[in-house]
Amino acid sequence: MKRYLKASAIAVLLALAGNLPAATTKTVEKTKSLKGTQGYRDEMRQPPEPYTGPPRTGAQVYAYRCSACHSKTTQGAPMPGDDLEWGQRAKQGMDVLMQHTIHGYKQLLMPPRGGCRNCSDAELKAAVLYMLKASHVKPPS
Repeated sequence: MKRYLKASAIAVLLALAGNLPAATTKTVEKTKSLKGTQGYRDEMRQPPEPYTGPPRTGAQVYAYRCSACHSKTTQGAPMPGDDLEWGQRAKQGMDVLMQHTIHGYKQLLMPPRGGCRNCSDAELKAAVLYMLKASHVKPPS
């Protein structure tokens, strides 16, 4: 793979210089015809695949995305069942919890939409309520 990338880079440089040998033309054409992304950043810029199924429950969204960080104490993510941490967060109010969920929090330690780019706001709220309920914390108004 590295050799192919080096050959492609050389082909592009030669093409820019106007000295493209015939054998390298195929490499440039092959590079141009590649489909898909060239890495994580390209993938993050693409719109998410739309979710076309029935609305997901809070438990389903939690299992699908939230549990990656909230099932262990990763970077301070409170686990369901941690009534102290969730109690402190609940005191901020549901609007603040949802703002952090939708827009991300703490320099993106909590990613926007909790990493579930194709989750609706209602599904994200259901996931937050699921974690609060699992922690025996009354949802804020």
